[in-house]
Amino acid sequence: MASGRGIVVAHGASDLPLLATILDTWAHVNEHKSGVSMKILSLVLANLVLGILLCSSCRQPAAQPSGATQANNVAPAAWPANLPVYDHIVVVIEENKDYKQIADNPAAPYINGTLRAQGASFTQMYAEEHHSEGNYFWLFSGSNQGVKYEDAVPSKCFNSSSLGEQLIRAGRSFKGYSEDLPAIGFSDKKQGLYSRKHVPWISFCNIPNGTAVADSSNLRFKEDFPTDYNLLPTVAFVIPNLIDDMHNGSIPASITAGDTWLHDRLDGYYQWAKEHNSLLIVTFDESDDKPLFGGPTDPAEKNPDKRNQIATIFAGAHVKHGDFSEVRGITHVNVLRTMEAMYKLNPSGAQADLALKAGIADDYVITDVFDAGP
Repeated sequence: MASGRGIVVAHGASDLPLLATILDTWAHVNEHKSGVSMKILSLVLANLVLGILLCSSCRQPAAQPSGATQANNVAPAAWPANLPVYDHIVVVIEENKDYKQIADNPAAPYINGTLRAQGASFTQMYAEEHHSEGNYFWLFSGSNQGVKYEDAVPSKCFNSSSLGEQLIRAGRSFKGYSEDLPAIGFSDKKQGLYSRKHVPWISFCNIPNGTAVADSSNLRFKEDFPTDYNLLPTVAFVIPNLIDDMHNGSIPASITAGDTWLHDRLDGYYQWAKEHNSLLIVTFDESDDKPLFGGPTDPAEKNPDKRNQIATIFAGAHVKHGDFSEVRGITHVNVLRTMEAMYKLNPSGAQADLALKAGIADDYVITDVFDAGP
């Protein structure tokens, strides 16, 4: 670095031609010293230094916001153009049920008789692993962030890219709403029927977690969930408590509890969404894993009970009705990619290895379930 009178000039390899010119000029004038020459030299040097300063400024990368990651600095992905751009998306995550335990089950009349009957249901949707926690991270950030498979709350926060961080970076908005969260910004492991392992955004340093609605993405459901749905963020995750997410209790009562909760708490939003360019996504973290050990799961597993197949439904504006297989199937990462594509965000994380081996591409975006949107 060379500095003088408050000006700092950064030297790099591309400065060398300019510096060489300065030295050559100085050597030439030094051989033929005169008052006029020295004045000319002063002007030349001033202009050359200014040139270096301007060029150096052009070369320096733009300052990155706090928490920037490598994924934030790559060029935006070439996403499909034929996707609706929703004003609002609400994502609800239920717990620990196989696809076959939900589809056509009379214990889930709202899911089957309304959401599935009117929306798009995916018949080959697979979670990435057992147990629960990692799958929430896969959906939110395209990675389990190394939390392993025992539902242990991370000891440190992550600066990794995620859907929430990317939305905020792009000038849009993200909020997570958890039922029975004791207070805005609460970050303890568990209290009552609230469980932090189902709330991934708390574990990211680059997502706000203040103590008020305005400065936190870690909010309560329903206390902080707006009754005027126009006030919802661009994307909201809604996490029911351990009863209303079908986690606790025996089948079929646990399924009915979750289904009833969805109807009572979110049908109002769903009915509104159909007329207001908005979307409801209902998915599950994983299949019923009682007979299985923790670890990655394979969508191509010969035993269908080990494929970690789960129900997932898109319902709302611009959505076609029907069952969709999506060729070789999809994972939480592909649901994430679809939301990223809608808002032209950079992709976070990467598809799980076993899903890739099963032919489920990292960049596969769901397009066939949508009518043309705004």
